[in-house]
Amino acid sequence: MATLILFRSDLFRFGPVHRGNPLIDWEIGSMGKWAKLAGAYLKDRYLMFVLTGWLVLFMEELSRNHTWGAIKWSFLHIPAFALNGAFVFGALLALTAATGRMRLSYWIVAGIGFALALVSGVKSKMLGVPLLPWDFVLTGEASDMAEYLKNIVTFELIADIVVFLAVSWLLLYKTNRVVKVIRWKERAAIAVFAIALVAVVYTDKPIPVKSAFGIGAIPWDQSEHVETNGLLLASVLNLDYMNVDKMKDYDNKAIAEIVATSVQPQVGGGAAESSVKPNVIVVLSESLWDPSQLKDVKFSRDPMPFYHELQQKTTTGTLLSPQFGGGTANVEFEVLTGNSMRFLPQGTIPYNQHITHPVDSLAGILARQGYYATAISPFHRWYFNADKVYQNFGFAQYIPLEFFDPVYEGAYIADSEVSKLIIEQTAKTPERDFVFANTMENHFHYYPGKFKENTIKVEGDVPADTRGMLETYAQGTQDADKMLRTLVEHYQKSPEPTIIVFFGDHLPYLGDEYKAYKDAKWITGESDPDFLNKMYRTPLVVWDNFTPQQKESLHMSPSFLSSYVLDKAKLPGSYYTDYLRELSKKYPVIPPKSYYTEMNINEADLKQYELLQYDILFGEQHAYGDVKNKIVNPNYFLGFGPLTIEQVATDPQKSGADAGIVVTGRNLPALGKVYVNGKPVETQRGKDGALTAKLPPDALKAGKADIQVKVLDSKEIVIAESNVFTMTAASKP
Repeated sequence: MATLILFRSDLFRFGPVHRGNPLIDWEIGSMGKWAKLAGAYLKDRYLMFVLTGWLVLFMEELSRNHTWGAIKWSFLHIPAFALNGAFVFGALLALTAATGRMRLSYWIVAGIGFALALVSGVKSKMLGVPLLPWDFVLTGEASDMAEYLKNIVTFELIADIVVFLAVSWLLLYKTNRVVKVIRWKERAAIAVFAIALVAVVYTDKPIPVKSAFGIGAIPWDQSEHVETNGLLLASVLNLDYMNVDKMKDYDNKAIAEIVATSVQPQVGGGAAESSVKPNVIVVLSESLWDPSQLKDVKFSRDPMPFYHELQQKTTTGTLLSPQFGGGTANVEFEVLTGNSMRFLPQGTIPYNQHITHPVDSLAGILARQGYYATAISPFHRWYFNADKVYQNFGFAQYIPLEFFDPVYEGAYIADSEVSKLIIEQTAKTPERDFVFANTMENHFHYYPGKFKENTIKVEGDVPADTRGMLETYAQGTQDADKMLRTLVEHYQKSPEPTIIVFFGDHLPYLGDEYKAYKDAKWITGESDPDFLNKMYRTPLVVWDNFTPQQKESLHMSPSFLSSYVLDKAKLPGSYYTDYLRELSKKYPVIPPKSYYTEMNINEADLKQYELLQYDILFGEQHAYGDVKNKIVNPNYFLGFGPLTIEQVATDPQKSGADAGIVVTGRNLPALGKVYVNGKPVETQRGKDGALTAKLPPDALKAGKADIQVKVLDSKEIVIAESNVFTMTAASKP
């Protein structure tokens, strides 16, 4: 009713609605006339909706670098399109209320939207990651923003601008539906409406518009997040992951006091230093869990026989993961840095948000002791911002999916390929090695058909779909167990002392609302009294080849694992790992706060831990001292080393129109792409490791051709390239 009052004829005199003919007598109160008046009002304001839709579509075109992709998205994701429009519409209304002029408001909103979408599109092209809210506020990102704006003037961009200006001009200046000046009473009303609209969409209260359409953040893959939800909505959803409250009592003096009084310089958390300097190999096995714990189903054979064998004679146990079903990067973050997700807002992804500056880790600590630190991941180099993160952690080398041989089990690189790379890496380096590797073979999904054959069968009173998921998961778990066996058996024979740490990051996602776990009666639901232990504990193995085997049972949080490993290896740690080692003796597990009372944890006892973590992630890193400038390896690189073409020869098996070349050299990966005179050509990997490619008919028209090998990621970003090798016409077949 308050809105309808706006249309009372004796209150407002604007626009075509009131062209000398009163449409309503307030005292009559006819609903039909109210409807006519509302319709007439909207008829004179409908252009706001058209302009909103046009702005959303244009911003999506710029941010996606693809016109058809934006159009397709607008039809396939209508709720997301509408919610993006709600924010644009709210901004238009708010500015119109402030200025009283629709055209001016449009150009202001369009200018801001154009700039944001353009920068996001350029950043996506360069780095494979869209513009994110924390790009504007987090340390180290501001200087990168200028890089996104270099070399942006292209024919496509000029064409975009021309089309945008033309359409906007037609809508704003060639229609008779633009109200040039809006009076103050309407402006006040639309200001209230704009604020209410944006508040409802942002908070999802009191009308759950986002929940109703199943719209939520996809923080683990920001590209997919923007691709699905649109740039504006994704940015708004990301705001929930930015807030980290400034800690009280945080300053240099407080940190220095903690370090001085609570941290005693020690070797490996208190152990006497050993003359043995072992390789340290840490493997995060994707979704590793022991399904044989399910008592209401029976597996035709043990999916993890080697793990169970090790349980009887060496150090094994569990980690209380901060994640379920996903969020691998958060477990990595805890293991490598010693920092805890318990002190960060739920839904935070530190790899995407906070690791924008050097952060000391197990890699940095060991590198300063002469270790060669390598990160290995059989997935895209951009995933969870891993490329930058591993550099900031102090690794010397990162080997992502793009440098793997394409040996798959199901949809992902086989675990056996990861173990092969680990073994090769420790064999080729003269130094002692620290290797951190994760796997992907047993990543979600677990529906039947993922693998060629499920050789482990499940029996029990469970639905067919649950049986299928369990059999598929068991098949992948079997290969994880084989990987563990491969590593242990290899290093049993190795003359180099070696510690292997092998653990799962989180339990697998086996259906909505824990379906398979409920069907197998592992849990009764989220109210299960042992829900935390059953759904968040993952297997852990710590094995070495230089001490007598001793059975030990471990149960800890991932954030304490690095300090434990240093202690076991009798290697010097840092002030932080020493502190964590002592704290873990009192509280080996840090659960969610809701479990503190149940697990006899005094929150005040964790305050120093939280302060030290705050200093590292958000503060001035007072405790680091001189170490701050010794974390990042200036020679950090991707792959196996510089790509070098040493020889290009004609392919003796092909001639004429099918003439081909054979490219040989050093560090040329199987997924490398051959370029001839700057253009990509069809490339294959030969059995001998050489790259073979088809030679275009006119390649040697000038008497010579430039040959180069490039490595591109899934975003079509060049992440490595070789020298340019000049092939002469004399070599033509």
